Amino acid sequence: MENNKLIAPPKFAEWLVKLFCRKDYAEEVLGDVHEVYCWRVEERGKTVANLRYFLDAFSAMRLMRIHNKTTVKLNFLAMISLKVTLRTFMRNKSQTVTNLFGLACGFMVFLAIFQYVSFEKNYDTFIPEHENLFRVNSTLLRDTLLVFENAEAVPAVGRNAYELIPQVEGYFKLFNSGSENNCVISLDDRGKNSFNESGVMHATANAPKILGLNMIEGDAEFVLDQPFEIIISKSFQQKYFQGASAVGKTIIFDDDDENHEVLTVSGVFEDFPGDSHLAFDMLISFETLFTREVKRDLTARFRYDEDWEGAHDFLTYLKLTPDADHESITTVLEENINAPITYPGYAYQLSLMPVASIHTSAAIREEVKAVADVQKLNTLLILGVFVLVLAWVNFINLTTATALGRAKETGMRKVLGGTRKQLVWQFLFESVLTGFIAFAIGILFFSLSFTYFNEFLPVAEKWYLFNDVKNILLIGGIILTSGLVAGIYPAFVLSGFKPATVLKGVFKTSGSGLLVRKGLVILQAGISIFLITGLLAIVKQVDFMMNNDLGMEPEQVLVIAKPGNLNMIADEDRDHKNLFKSLLSSKSFVKDYAVTDALPGSVLRKGKDINLTEVEENEIEARAIYVEYDYFKLLDIPFIAGRDFRNTIVDEKSVVLNESAVKALGFSNPEEVVNQRLYEGDEWVNVIGVISDYHHTSLKSEVVPMIVGTRSWGLDYHLVKIDGGSIQKSLAEVEEAFNTVFPGNPFDYYFLDDHFEQNYQDEQRFGRSFGFFALIAILIASIGLYSLSSFITLSRSKEIGIRKVLGAKASSIVNHLNRDFLVLILLAAVVTTPLSLWAVEGWLESFPYRISLGVLFFVLPGLIILLVSLVSVSLKTVAASRVNPINLLHRE
Repeated sequence: MENNKLIAPPKFAEWLVKLFCRKDYAEEVLGDVHEVYCWRVEERGKTVANLRYFLDAFSAMRLMRIHNKTTVKLNFLAMISLKVTLRTFMRNKSQTVTNLFGLACGFMVFLAIFQYVSFEKNYDTFIPEHENLFRVNSTLLRDTLLVFENAEAVPAVGRNAYELIPQVEGYFKLFNSGSENNCVISLDDRGKNSFNESGVMHATANAPKILGLNMIEGDAEFVLDQPFEIIISKSFQQKYFQGASAVGKTIIFDDDDENHEVLTVSGVFEDFPGDSHLAFDMLISFETLFTREVKRDLTARFRYDEDWEGAHDFLTYLKLTPDADHESITTVLEENINAPITYPGYAYQLSLMPVASIHTSAAIREEVKAVADVQKLNTLLILGVFVLVLAWVNFINLTTATALGRAKETGMRKVLGGTRKQLVWQFLFESVLTGFIAFAIGILFFSLSFTYFNEFLPVAEKWYLFNDVKNILLIGGIILTSGLVAGIYPAFVLSGFKPATVLKGVFKTSGSGLLVRKGLVILQAGISIFLITGLLAIVKQVDFMMNNDLGMEPEQVLVIAKPGNLNMIADEDRDHKNLFKSLLSSKSFVKDYAVTDALPGSVLRKGKDINLTEVEENEIEARAIYVEYDYFKLLDIPFIAGRDFRNTIVDEKSVVLNESAVKALGFSNPEEVVNQRLYEGDEWVNVIGVISDYHHTSLKSEVVPMIVGTRSWGLDYHLVKIDGGSIQKSLAEVEEAFNTVFPGNPFDYYFLDDHFEQNYQDEQRFGRSFGFFALIAILIASIGLYSLSSFITLSRSKEIGIRKVLGAKASSIVNHLNRDFLVLILLAAVVTTPLSLWAVEGWLESFPYRISLGVLFFVLPGLIILLVSLVSVSLKTVAASRVNPINLLHRE
């Protein structure tokens, strides 16, 4: 029973039962259903248990147990309305199925989008007291100009904030080792069972507790308080130790800075949730960093924990008191970080970013994971609303179009004393109930298609809809409001029938409701055209970015990351890179080989200020990369002036610029800059060549000024261009050469063109999701048009029969019946096309390289909807035109 009390059922259902039922009976009902609820949570999960709890609670309510007479009347009215509604559903099965299917599809789309957007906007909310946890972001300004904004801070920020500022209750720091270096994790000194890992961080001792890690083994307060301790995720426990207890076992950490650390596992934690801006599977104690040898005349503790002038290498988080003054905190920290700066005009600004807001904020340097595109999230939400509106428009159209079918029922109810108020209540009740039933079916559809949705919308398995009372009230409000809005017009139309005239067909031949129905058809067609235009733009833009000329050739280029474990190589003086190159050069399938510190297809992190003089005011900022010779040849990047690097010794003080850098320096002719001396940072270099502009990152970002130098150290990526022969055989030979030169390192590789395509994954996913939802919307509209045409054709059966008796051909009858629909579709196209193009133009403005909106965008969406509408309507009108006119007139 103690466990049962801890499992809380939906409060909304409890509140309703207590609202309607007497206190003694309510306690009896809730006690029984609560016990069943606890069993269902354990056996079937919380989602199913929540749904069944509502049904159990309401089914247990009885008329004689209600609070008072007013409530009895309301309950009695609801029961009668429910019975009439169910009879209506059974009597009009076709219309009911059509309405429920259309609304269920609309709710399914809305639920999928709501789940995805909720997932993206609720990052890091699982962290205990996340509202008081902030990351310190660093911004460097030169006068008022932004130089960079960084998610990482200098070493001294965290500890000093905790020691100097009382409003800081705690802090922790993360050194993202897996991002800064190529890391190799192994289980022994022989290099066997080794893996390249990126989810490795060094963390201060209090990180597990503040982050709320769910420890399977070990105590969160003490697992990282000593040097050479490591905690691993449950997945890595399975990967490295096949699920056996890992505490006390040894893991060896190596990286390409030649750090070699033998670590003891002190704890195992449940996999860190995916809905976080952080991602890690291993946390190494921060104290381990203090044992390293560091460059310059520094101690490791000063380098990693005390230096105000150090590198921005540390993700720093402050846990503040609820009433903390953020401005006063950043002021204290800024005074310390700016004190050592001697360059005039330069200053740091520090800001405190709530962890729950990081994922939906603008992207800055050194983010662990890509941030969400809020514009896309809002676009998807609008799309979900559009699809839901389409479904409700279908409902209104079909309900009003079939109003004559219920004329006799309405007339009889009025003759028997039914008031208009009662009739309006009945029809509104039907509308809202239809909405709730459709919502339940929509949940079922979404659950059944969850795996499919997850392929293009990475939604979480936990249901955000039922995790928050606000969300439940929001969805309930949407259903209730939309049901009432959708039911108001049909309710007043149907309840307004006059018993004396309704059986004479006056309503049928009058224009009552015709204008509204036409307006709703136009709205349906307009939304569909809008969605098709958006889908067309997304598909064309993604295709343009993926297939446009990059100014280089990334095909058939194999990428191998720099080995992280250099400690097993016996001869430390051997030139491993050249040995690897010589082994590869002997292979017939290898065309070229090069190395670089900045992989094409990735963000250019390094920047340098370059100038023709030492005058600071005239300098420009350029992105900097380092390569060895043959880099430009391998990628087929042409020189438009000068020459390529010969080798790292001869050209140690030489650089190559791109066209954009040449123009930014004020030269109109690339030949003019060749052999010019350039002031780079704090030294002079010589420009030996100019390459044509190429897209180093992707077509999602503009080409920026670039400066390329050459050196033999610090180059992290091996590029091998191979021919198009047997790929598997070539890879096997490359792996053999790699294992010969770099023993103890896993051979991990990928192709450069695949790496480039990853830049467009978000757009591809967005396009697939947009396309799927647009197709659902068009399906809903088509079903609605088909059903509407069925009822309208039926209502005009006498007209069709007379036309056939008078000699009209079937084709002319079809054209006549279709004409009204086609005019509405054309009108929708005229109204919607300019609006949709305006919206698409706004979306395309975010891309520096984009498609142009040609005639295709003006004509194709309208033609598609016209064709779909023509097919939907003609299916029924053609059948009606072929019926024997005697049968049609006899039916009348």
